[in-house]
Amino acid sequence: MPFGSELALTPGLTPLERIYVKLFGAPILGLRVRARTILPFLEQIPDPRRIADAGCGRGMITLACARRFPAAEVLGIDLDEDQNRVNSEIAKKVGVKKVQFVTMDAMKLPELGAFDLIISTDMLEHLDDDLGAVKMFYEALEPSGHLLVHVPHLTRNIFGWQRENWMDIDGHVRPGYTKDELTRLLARGGLHVKTCIYNYNTMETLANDISKLITGARERNKGLYALVFPLLLFFSFLGSFHRSQKSGSGLVALAVKEA
Repeated sequence: MPFGSELALTPGLTPLERIYVKLFGAPILGLRVRARTILPFLEQIPDPRRIADAGCGRGMITLACARRFPAAEVLGIDLDEDQNRVNSEIAKKVGVKKVQFVTMDAMKLPELGAFDLIISTDMLEHLDDDLGAVKMFYEALEPSGHLLVHVPHLTRNIFGWQRENWMDIDGHVRPGYTKDELTRLLARGGLHVKTCIYNYNTMETLANDISKLITGARERNKGLYALVFPLLLFFSFLGSFHRSQKSGSGLVALAVKEA
């Protein structure tokens, strides 16, 4: 099934909207691009017992983790109580077990105990004290536990043209990070960076730019977006076959708390 097709179970959708989401999956282009890069890293994690998705949003990556590791306890952490309630209902309807959605500040994650894997997707660029967040993740990890991070790159890159990443996204306090800045940040927080790669290559970035032009990153112009989204999704999917080693509009890093 397409990634995020569970969103068809969201209360309040029309029958046509439910059919659309079942056919195409989650109609959120940025989420689809991020998930295509983040989820393969789960293959490098040796059977985690406890997983936290810090700032889980709609919970699609949380559910993907629960499916990949059915024996693990998986927690989606977010401040949006209403969204967490919807996420819990969807998880129950699709039969995903051992997953919970907890309403709390992700910066208080250590209060929930220690984890073998923590996922942080587009969270650090929202925080003034990003180093404090990395140190908090370190505290919340078991020895040999992993942190999987996605952040925007400092610049957006399309066919060699570079510009500063968007600063008009709600809550962003910085446009993003360079690859060196992110690896240094994680190292300063006590973690050993195993790998750090670019994502959002030229085609993925261009598709995402068109998506934002239509929606304003605020779900505007839903009818037009519904018509264009399948084309943008296919275009970005083609782009995913080529990962540049030198540039991209996003970064994914896998780091470990060494025993």
